[in-house]
Formats: sequence, structure tokens, C-alpha cells
Amino acid sequence: MPIGHSIAWGFVVIDPITAAATATKCYATVVALVQAGREAHDVMGQIGQWYGAASDVLYAENKAKNPNPFKKIVFAKSVESEALQLFALKQKMIAQQKEILHIINLAYGAQGLEEFRALKKKVAKERQDAVYRQMEMRKQILEGIALVVMFGLMIFLIGLILS
Repeated sequence: MPIGHSIAWGFVVIDPITAAATATKCYATVVALVQAGREAHDVMGQIGQWYGAASDVLYAENKAKNPNPFKKIVFAKSVESEALQLFALKQKMIAQQKEILHIINLAYGAQGLEEFRALKKKVAKERQDAVYRQMEMRKQILEGIALVVMFGLMIFLIGLILS
């Protein structure tokens, strides 16, 4: 299971705090290796891990913008707090990304940076299609089952009261 993910109610949930911590650790490693004189191609694995974790943080931040109605009602203050926390994490990821792009630009030039951006866009789309869509589908199925169970329970209780 990828770092920053956990299992809850039978489906994978992105933990943005863990993902942000992972991204920050990868970022610190990239900066330290580059400052120690390592070549950019030697730290690409760390940069890749950073992008994976940062992607999870940004995905969680986007999901927090549109919480489901049940969560809005029951956990209203929690939703606002979570959104604020995710906004701060997103800003941190943006600042780290600027530095990583600067490192790539210095190592490979403007053409290398553009090639990297195109490849990153392609990989992000593939990841969204494969991982995030599957997570969303599982979540929707479980929410649908919960609604059916609650509706059935409500009908049962109404029938019990009326008889």
C-alpha cells in the first residue's frame, strides 16, 4: 500500500498528514543530496516519491472542497478545520514543488524541464484514472449501501410503529 494511505471501512483512504510528512522528508533529502553535490539524475527517485506524496495531499485538499452532505451536517466544524489544514499543506507542497522544478531546470535546462512537466502530466492522469477513480468508486458503493441500510431500517421502524 502506498505511503500516506490507510484502510478504513474496506477501502483505501488518503491520509494527507502522513503524505505531507513523506513529501517533506523526500524534499529535504533531495535538497540535501543536491547541496552535497549529487547530480539531479541521482535524486530522481526521491523526487518521484515526493510527487507521489504531494499528489495525495493535493487530492485530499480537492476532496475537502466538496465534502459529502452527511459530513457537512454531522462534522461541520471538523470539515472547516480539515479544509484549513489541507490548504496549509497544499501551500507547503507548492513551495517545495517550485524548488524541485528549479533543481530540475538547473540540471536539464528549459527543454528538460518542459519534457519533465509533460511526463509528469501523463503520469498524473494515469494515476488519477487508476488509483483515485477506484477509490472513489469504492467510496460511492459503500455510501450507497449505507443509504440503503438506513432507508431499510427507517421503513422497518415506521412499520413497527404503525403495527
